[in-house]
Amino acid sequence: MSGTARRPRFAALRLDRRVYLLGGAGLVRSIGRSATFVFLPLVFAEVYHLSYFAIGLLVAAIVPVSTLSYLAGGALSDRFGRRWFATFPSFGSAILLTLMWVYLDQGLALVMVLWGANALLGGLTRPAQSAMIGDVTAPELSVTAFGVQRVFTNTGFALSPAIGGFLAASQGLSALFLFGAITSLAEGTILWIFLTETHGGTPTANAGRFGGIAEPFSDRLFVALIVVLVGLALLMNQFGTPLALYLGSVRGISYTEFGFIYAVNGALVVLLQLPIGRWIERRRRFLASLATGTLAYGASFLLFNWATSFPLYLGAMGVLTIGEDIVSPTQQTLVSQFAGTERRGRYFGAYNAATNGAQVVGPVLGTLLLGLGTSGPTILWVGMFGISVVVAGGFLALRSRARHALEPNRGDPMLARELLLSGRE
Repeated sequence: MSGTARRPRFAALRLDRRVYLLGGAGLVRSIGRSATFVFLPLVFAEVYHLSYFAIGLLVAAIVPVSTLSYLAGGALSDRFGRRWFATFPSFGSAILLTLMWVYLDQGLALVMVLWGANALLGGLTRPAQSAMIGDVTAPELSVTAFGVQRVFTNTGFALSPAIGGFLAASQGLSALFLFGAITSLAEGTILWIFLTETHGGTPTANAGRFGGIAEPFSDRLFVALIVVLVGLALLMNQFGTPLALYLGSVRGISYTEFGFIYAVNGALVVLLQLPIGRWIERRRRFLASLATGTLAYGASFLLFNWATSFPLYLGAMGVLTIGEDIVSPTQQTLVSQFAGTERRGRYFGAYNAATNGAQVVGPVLGTLLLGLGTSGPTILWVGMFGISVVVAGGFLALRSRARHALEPNRGDPMLARELLLSGRE
């Protein structure tokens, strides 16, 4: 693991300081940029008066851009080093979000171009940052390390929707994008000054077809895992556009209540992510944990459908967050252990691209069902519960093939595959 022995560690969790640095920078980013993600569907609905289905199509239209940038960003970080790709796209995002603040009501086409360019930069960054955490973390601490990152970013997310709701109500929706630009600039500055490299690049590592971008998709075991994770991503994507439109437009809750419901998600991640992560590491039943978290997602959607008051919406978000706390760091841990340092960026790029591809289907399907008259919300949320059962079954099917799959394995990806194929979990 590059740099692990040379860098100071925080004694409490035995993690490299760069895990905390990346998490802290993500907190700054999330405070500003999360509100733009949460409120963008309302911009389409209230500024441009689009139908739910049209909004879903617009969100899906950005997916090919981000998917390709995930693949490219992961492969390029393997070849040329991670620090540049983890750091400098934030400065570009600051510029693009500033332009969105200025031109938000000046034409839908311009807004989509700016948002698409911002998605491209985000795709270049995410695999590099995830790979850096994998580079400097021992396998037995991976769930905790990715959990720490989520605690930081979700601390920002706990604040961001509430701040966003206040800004939207007092200054207008466009103010959210200026705020996001300021925090993106701060994130980039922090990483530029303090972040050191974890993998300087291997120029010959990507000599294969398409620069090695497609290599993870020839790994049959990895592809089997990815197929099920795509189903999970379909569920997780309902948290964005469909749920935002359901709460804001179908149920007609206020901006303030809207912000606080989403803020509960971030707050509970901060409180519960590390205890849940340590519990998962002690049990070492990663696939079973993914099945449990998936069912929690499905149950939360049923609760949202049944809820009729603000406290019940908060409770539904709490159940969803528990599911999220289980599945998010666990799936990142599995991906991190599939490849060594020289290929980790490509594997994260493939994982990000494949699960991000579910956004082509997720928002379109969710918004299409949501718009089916008075019965639409029930069809959507009951249907998502059914999908959660199928996806959980997929994880358990993989588990039946692999007892004790991907236990701490001294960073040896070949041993991880042998364990997975041996049927011992």
